[in-house]
Amino acid sequence: MNKKNITIGIIGPTNSGKSTLLNNIIGEKLAIVTHKSQTTRSAFKGIKIIDDTQMIFIDTPGIFNAKTKFEKAMLENAYDILNDVDLVFLLIDCKKSLDDFDENFLKNIKVLEEKTFLILNKIDLIERGLLLAKVKNFTKFFNFKETFLISAKSGDGVQDLLNKSSKLSNNEYWLYPENQTADVPMARIASEITREKIFLFLHEEIPYSSTVETEGWITNKSKSITIDQTIYVSKKNHVGIVLGKGGKMIKSIGIASREDIEKILNNKVNLKINVKYKKDWSTKKEHYEDIGLNF
Repeated sequence: MNKKNITIGIIGPTNSGKSTLLNNIIGEKLAIVTHKSQTTRSAFKGIKIIDDTQMIFIDTPGIFNAKTKFEKAMLENAYDILNDVDLVFLLIDCKKSLDDFDENFLKNIKVLEEKTFLILNKIDLIERGLLLAKVKNFTKFFNFKETFLISAKSGDGVQDLLNKSSKLSNNEYWLYPENQTADVPMARIASEITREKIFLFLHEEIPYSSTVETEGWITNKSKSITIDQTIYVSKKNHVGIVLGKGGKMIKSIGIASREDIEKILNNKVNLKINVKYKKDWSTKKEHYEDIGLNF
């Protein structure tokens, strides 16, 4: 077998479905999926083999109007990745139009257009005639390699996208072992899963002003795994909100997170979560490094 590889960066505005697409392709939960924006903070690599081609997918933070140092680091991380990949998946919610995107985003995509697939997602939510009109508008402005219409949630159109992408590889050999599906430490995936539950169970600013660190990972004699995590919040009163009355909220977050982690590991997990106040955690270098961002 003539082994080949191709590296693909997935980019798009917040809530375009990037994490859903990555999880659909890999068949495992690697990235946060919520209805709220700006949930992905750093790049996640998923690995898929089709015939003789190893495909490395990199899910990047959603594109938005960054204001804080932390948010700007997220966007810088996304655009840096796209400069180095072989192919770009530009994923856009098909209900959006060119007028919905800021000028800087369009300029950055214009530079990458020759190695970019335009992928209009959520096609089940729009009439066919309107969908084709949107395709026409996008292709007037950009010279994309190709355009695809998909539903990342149902998988409609995804296999055709993968088959055509795999054929573009000109790189010899595989970069990872055959059975490896991710190039992300499992501890970081566990942290992201718990952070996803914070988004699902809590509201307002708390999910955005908190972070999760996996600080302990022990394989017990019984083969079960004990994981220690800390949720850091930037305001003192958020500690009580995350804990909930009588500890009910943190218990609900912990149960939901543990169940997802157990599915990935196919193993029993004992998940312990602490909540701590840490003023200005988003300005501390160690938190950037923990999730793979440049400080």
